[in-house]
Amino acid sequence: MNKHLPIIITLSALALISSACTQQEQKMHHKAPGSYESTETSTDAKGTTTVKESTTEVTVDEYGHRKETITSKTSKDPRGLMNKTTTKKTSKTIQQ
Repeated sequence: MNKHLPIIITLSALALISSACTQQEQKMHHKAPGSYESTETSTDAKGTTTVKESTTEVTVDEYGHRKETITSKTSKDPRGLMNKTTTKKTSKTIQQ
């Protein structure tokens, strides 16, 4: 029994992780056509403020093919240093 317990625990953990990833992918890729925006702001213990803005455009053509364009922008502003940095990333996903 002692030899099988670590194997059972490992398999259970893998099953949980894979189901969580699958649910997140389904959540992201099953949006109705339209535009979606989200903003997330956080500040760490050192005072660095991070702002993450994300815009998702979902379109469906006449053949039923879905196209998602995700544009994300991340800004980091350390407290008092006047050196704000901004990163912008665009990715496209085409699904059938």
